[in-house]
Amino acid sequence: MRDLFRNLQWPGRRPSRRPAARRSSLGEARYGVAPRRFEASRAETPRPRAQRPPVSRRAFGLIVGAVASVSLVSAGGWWLLSSDTIRVQQVRVTGAEVASVEEVTKAAGLTGHSMVRLDAKRAGDAVRALPSVKDVRITRDWFHTVKVDVTEHQAFGYWQSGAQRIVVDEEGRALQASRPAPHTAPTIVELGADVSKGAEADVDTVRLVARLLRDGTFERIGKQPKAYLFRADRGLTVIAGGHPDVIFGDSSNYDFKVQSWIALADRLKQEPPKETVQEIDLRFGRNIVLRAPAPPTATPGQGRATPTGTPVTPTATPGPGTPTPAGGTARPASTPAAGGSPALGGAPTVGGR
Repeated sequence: MRDLFRNLQWPGRRPSRRPAARRSSLGEARYGVAPRRFEASRAETPRPRAQRPPVSRRAFGLIVGAVASVSLVSAGGWWLLSSDTIRVQQVRVTGAEVASVEEVTKAAGLTGHSMVRLDAKRAGDAVRALPSVKDVRITRDWFHTVKVDVTEHQAFGYWQSGAQRIVVDEEGRALQASRPAPHTAPTIVELGADVSKGAEADVDTVRLVARLLRDGTFERIGKQPKAYLFRADRGLTVIAGGHPDVIFGDSSNYDFKVQSWIALADRLKQEPPKETVQEIDLRFGRNIVLRAPAPPTATPGQGRATPTGTPVTPTATPGPGTPTPAGGTARPASTPAAGGSPALGGAPTVGGR
């Protein structure tokens, strides 16, 4: 039975400080089993650190040797970089004819530099900045020499526009300084150009002339060119002595144009036409146009007559019976067959004047 008056206190009486009697648990009272006691776990005692074994003499010697080796290598590298042992003392220049050896050496600026830290790219760019230098190659020749192999611009020919004349290479680039062109160098004359803007070569035309000379086209035809004319609306015209002028236009369909020209030249030799042929126009694909001569006038700076008056350039591919500026009619030549000769059919003719 519960004690209902346990917590009551008499007035003026202090509560007892004696600890209350431990109450037995229900299990202990009934069955005599001691209650379980749960205690807070105590922190584990730290284990003592294991002592490291002392470094052996051999290991200590290896460590000291490695440190000494690194120090020696570092000191040796610093000595090599700072001393005159492997510095550039001589610059050997090859391939320079227009530019002097002194100019190339001064532009490279490699004398006295370390061979290890040699800045070949900077030196190469400085040498290429010279007007006559096209390319350069810089190599080390240990321990004190640097080789500078120079490739200079080679002049191919000349481009003339009015009274202005410039030197060009095979790619049509104007050259300020270069090796001189050969005595047989071609001169391409530009007609109808605005000379106030200065002479500027047509790149495609220069490449076309260079290819014609390189392929031996004139040797196969048996005629050497006397002049090369360029006009913006017609392109390249090749003038050969004792042979009709050939209008190439541009370099498109190059192989077909050359084969057609060779085949037509052979056909004209074997079967000369009744009328004189002044021009062979190869600009219209399979339709090769032959034109009769027109009243000539002097070409500036060439001493060669060229047609004047009404332009002879057709605006469309001419067909049979197309009137020509000379007053006749022009019929396309037969298409060359395989093997470099015109196909069977009528010979190319030109109408009368």
